[in-house]
Amino acid sequence: MPARPQPRARPPAPAALLLLSLMLLLLLMSACGGDSQARQQASQSKDQLDQLLRYALSIGVPATLLQPIQKQETTLSSGSPPFSPFDDRPVTTYYTHLTNQYKHLQEQTKQVINTTTEQFQARVQQDMQNFQDALTARRVDGFGNLQFFTQQYQRDQNLMATARYPRDYAAISNEAQTNTQALDLMKATHDRLTALQSTIKQLQKANIDVTAMQAQYQDDVQTFNQAVKPTDFQHLQNLINAQYELAVVNSIQAVPYVGSAKLNMFKAQLDDLKKYGVDASSYQQRYNADKAAMEKATTLEQYLAVSRQIDADMAAMYPDLVRGEAYWLVNEIDRQARSWGQANLYHDKFDGNNYILDAGYTLDGIGYWLNRELSWTYTTEDYQAVVDEEQNELFNLHMMEQNYNDHTPYNKVHQTDLQILDHYHLRSSQVLMVSFTEQAMRVYDHGKLVNAFQVTTGRVERPALPGVWPTQNRESPTEFKSSDPPGSPYYYPPTHINYAILYHWGGFFVHDAWWRVNFGPGTQFPHYDSGGDESFAGNGSHGCVNVQEDQMAWLYGHTDWNTVIVIY
Repeated sequence: MPARPQPRARPPAPAALLLLSLMLLLLLMSACGGDSQARQQASQSKDQLDQLLRYALSIGVPATLLQPIQKQETTLSSGSPPFSPFDDRPVTTYYTHLTNQYKHLQEQTKQVINTTTEQFQARVQQDMQNFQDALTARRVDGFGNLQFFTQQYQRDQNLMATARYPRDYAAISNEAQTNTQALDLMKATHDRLTALQSTIKQLQKANIDVTAMQAQYQDDVQTFNQAVKPTDFQHLQNLINAQYELAVVNSIQAVPYVGSAKLNMFKAQLDDLKKYGVDASSYQQRYNADKAAMEKATTLEQYLAVSRQIDADMAAMYPDLVRGEAYWLVNEIDRQARSWGQANLYHDKFDGNNYILDAGYTLDGIGYWLNRELSWTYTTEDYQAVVDEEQNELFNLHMMEQNYNDHTPYNKVHQTDLQILDHYHLRSSQVLMVSFTEQAMRVYDHGKLVNAFQVTTGRVERPALPGVWPTQNRESPTEFKSSDPPGSPYYYPPTHINYAILYHWGGFFVHDAWWRVNFGPGTQFPHYDSGGDESFAGNGSHGCVNVQEDQMAWLYGHTDWNTVIVIY
């Protein structure tokens, strides 16, 4: 009997196949997608990073500083989660890691913002200091449109009071640099005008008609007094050079006088270069050649060629001249300070040692900071700014020496104070006048003494910095943190400060010192403080000007961003 055939298995219905496929697809999608919250957190973290980067650019952080972070973000965003069909944990781990990486980049961006802001703030403080140094130097010289630059300086100081972001500080820096350059060119242009005036007088003595030159000179003076931009002074210098040539063209008799004036100017600058210790051999050769060529000149064309060569040679020498003067002066200030200091030592009865009273003028004091400035100075204008500052230092040193023998009580007007106010044209300003030898501060407002305090300035190793300083920042309250590591003799723990006025970039403040009881003469040296914190009150400060707390409260409330700090 034949076997009964077995029934065939029926193929799945189309609907069943579709249902099975959907279930598998959902399973795969569920496994491959990972935790939805993890994906959402990663997306939010990326959005927050993008928002922070846009904010950084909007406040003036240079795009070049943000590019490394943006590249890392691009790399993270271009990645994809791992394929894991039956386990979503690897995918969740991937998104969690992505979130952490985005948050890490956020922290990096915040650090870039903070660091950039601090750097731009430090830069503008230095630029404003250079601006004030140049303005002070021109006030001492007593020429030029100083009202314009004074207004510009006050405007920048007011902007400093509200500046918060890198773009704010950058804008003030650019304006301060431009004004400083103009003030430096003002001096060089005035030297040209003085030489032109001297030449005119020599021509007059020789009975040469100088009517046209005198008229041109008067026009030049008027142009000079209206000039406010670097290009204004550069144009005027070119005009004066052209007027020299015109004088020769109009009168062959003027040749020896004009030539002699230019050679004398060249010789004077050459002598200065030698005094500063700069190798002047190449410029001496140029001078000798120019002098010989001038003596041989017989035609206007020959003279004009020599005259232009003298101008070119002096222009080539000028950067070396200013650079040499800047380095020479910083050592000359140190030399004079140490010589006077050794001749007028302070005997400290507390430890039996002798100390110089003018350490702030030495290479341990302001000299260190001047050399630091010189180490990153490249342009002639920047070197000139340092020279201006050094000239202030020499004047203040001589005022300190004079004041040393003045026994007028500290809370009365001192003659050296008045000389300083006049020298720097500060009679219409508010000035904090700090005396090293007296350890005292006198507050002047429009030339009137309105208050006086005994203070403590920096110890010998870290003296306060003499000079004429702008208010660079005002903080109330704030916290000081030591730049020296624990274990250093100069370390101090984070310290609350109630009132602080920054007078020099690098952390030099006028501020309250609530841990001290004694202020006044000798407190900048090792001493016993009668009731303060002896571990920090038994010596001078780290370069700040310490004031009693309630007196500093008055001082902070009665000063502003336009207050000038003079230390001598």
